[in-house]
Amino acid sequence: MSDKQPKVSVIITCFNLENYISRAINSCINQTMSEDDYEIIVVDDCSTDGSLEIINGYGNLITQVVNLKNFGVAYSSNAGIKVAKGKYVVRVDGDDYINKSFLNTLTEFLDWNEDIGFVYCDHIVVEKDLSRKQEINTLEKLLDHGAGVMFRKKYLEAIGLYNEALRNREDYDLILRYIKNFNGHHVKLPYYRYFKRDGSLSTELESRESLRLLINEKENVKS
Repeated sequence: MSDKQPKVSVIITCFNLENYISRAINSCINQTMSEDDYEIIVVDDCSTDGSLEIINGYGNLITQVVNLKNFGVAYSSNAGIKVAKGKYVVRVDGDDYINKSFLNTLTEFLDWNEDIGFVYCDHIVVEKDLSRKQEINTLEKLLDHGAGVMFRKKYLEAIGLYNEALRNREDYDLILRYIKNFNGHHVKLPYYRYFKRDGSLSTELESRESLRLLINEKENVKS
């Protein structure tokens, strides 16, 4: 990437994803957006497999952040945000990947809509040899897998970034705090590829009762 100030910072979080991390990074490199307009920050959370060696192979195409201990996704995401130069920030899980038009599409929407604080798109859920489209058209679905959301960085900083005390459901917490103050928009295009692995935290659904309480909290704040 060039020395020009980027508009978008893509943060890829990784822990022991040697079989997937190249696909995630390559999908971010191969975007229709000009390479001068975005940067890729890869945060390795003290992987013990071959992930870091693979990440090192990308050289100056990416910015690397390496945690000295395994701190979790929330800490890793914040580490990436703190070095990010873009006005917009989007996190991509290290085992997911994005369509080549993902960055351009979401960035243009935020550029043209100053009243919108974040934007997100539909997913293609990839599971073993199957894939299916999943519309992220409800708050429940957005909260169930919060990666691939493009935020205005200044608003993330205003709400205090990710809660590093959380070792899971960090996206739930962040988005719920964010939407109390800022509006979001759903782009009806399946540009985020969510790779669903057996045993991943994202395969565990929050209890419906807990989710209803979270949604009610959001609605009460808006009313």
